[in-house]
Amino acid sequence: MKKNNLKENRFMEKIRLYDPGRLIITTLSLDQIKNAEKFVARKAQIFEERTLAEAPIYLDEVIDSFARNENPSRKALKRVAAGSLPDLISKPDGAGLLKRFIGLIVSIGSSVLYKSLLLGYMRIKHDDSMFSDLIRHALLNGNDQLPQRWKDRISTYGLLEHPTGRKLAFLAISTTEKSPLQVFEDAGLKKGILLGGGFAACAFNEFCSIVSKDHSEEKLTRFFEILPNNLSDKSDERVQLAESSLPQISEALLRPYLEKNPSDDLRRKIIEKLVNLYRDPRLNPMAWASVDQDLVSIILRWLTAESFEMLMEVLNSSNQSTQWKTREKFWKGYIEKGYVKEAWVAFGPDAERQASKLIRSGQLRSRGSFGVLEPSQIQGHHSVLFMKVGDLTISEWTHDGKVRFYRSRNTSKPELYKLRYDPEILRRDIRTDHFKHHLGNWQGDVAEYIRDITGFRNPRW
Repeated sequence: MKKNNLKENRFMEKIRLYDPGRLIITTLSLDQIKNAEKFVARKAQIFEERTLAEAPIYLDEVIDSFARNENPSRKALKRVAAGSLPDLISKPDGAGLLKRFIGLIVSIGSSVLYKSLLLGYMRIKHDDSMFSDLIRHALLNGNDQLPQRWKDRISTYGLLEHPTGRKLAFLAISTTEKSPLQVFEDAGLKKGILLGGGFAACAFNEFCSIVSKDHSEEKLTRFFEILPNNLSDKSDERVQLAESSLPQISEALLRPYLEKNPSDDLRRKIIEKLVNLYRDPRLNPMAWASVDQDLVSIILRWLTAESFEMLMEVLNSSNQSTQWKTREKFWKGYIEKGYVKEAWVAFGPDAERQASKLIRSGQLRSRGSFGVLEPSQIQGHHSVLFMKVGDLTISEWTHDGKVRFYRSRNTSKPELYKLRYDPEILRRDIRTDHFKHHLGNWQGDVAEYIRDITGFRNPRW
């Protein structure tokens, strides 16, 4: 009893001393408010990432409950909705299971379950419209049940609009105050599972499609911003968008040049980006097998011109271009006309060192874009250019030597895109179908031979 009286007295004393005028409320600064918002956002993201984790045990619970004509727990519904919809859909009766699953969520009408279903929708692949449409329609009907920040995202970024991801792509390419990746993040596609999910893939594909229509400077700038420097840096969240998107990225960067050419600077920039991400198509043809072959032919044409330019760069920088001048003029006619479909250069030891020096200075792209002649009786600055013109593989030496021709049926023809070559084998005339010394009117004789075999005429000769 005494204890109760003591507590009561203390309480009354606090009331007597209470003075509202003495209350002090600290006004938060703008930075403090922003930090608080970031803190809440981080906590929400951690919750979402946990919910997005695959949960086989809950998937089993859902399927077993349906089999017994019972309802699974809400926790199982939440975890499957956010993290295991692809596994549910992949079951033999995937469509039926999904319809029943969505119907149960709709009948419960829980804000948590609707949000989990939205997260799952962002994650699944959208190549099968039947499944994605079922989920989208349920979310559209239950939009009022979603948390406000997700309702705002749906409205602002068109998360439930069709075609999937188009509005987000348009905003990402046109909102200049933020980077494209920041726009994706504002839409809820933060690094992690959602950025690597089906909705982000659709939005990125739409982004590529917009860029492929025309190459304004602003579009290209935004597009290069969303591409990683390489695919090996997994800390760069942009890798998730690009690592399986070679066909779409090629479409964006190469489609506008089917009938025209970009500036030399832009051509080099596009080559560098594609080769850094997916390697040289001449050295890694399997990776490029899924790309439209008309687009592959564009980059091969550009790489052909690049090999020729690279040879000239090395020769000029080492003061070894004198003997090549007439050959440069001759072969450039075929290259500019598009008759040379593929080209590759192999440098002698001294020329290789010069090329490596130019690579370090940034004047040449990469070591993997040329081959090397093994040391032998040749002089160190000698090099050879390989070209494919119609039915012919041609090897042309930069200094004293011969131009050699090999028909496609010739099993001894040199193979392009090797990193090392034996010059002694390359110079064996017995392996050729035809060869010509660089003497007299060699250009006329060579042009006539190429015309007879391929039908191509040298416009400069």
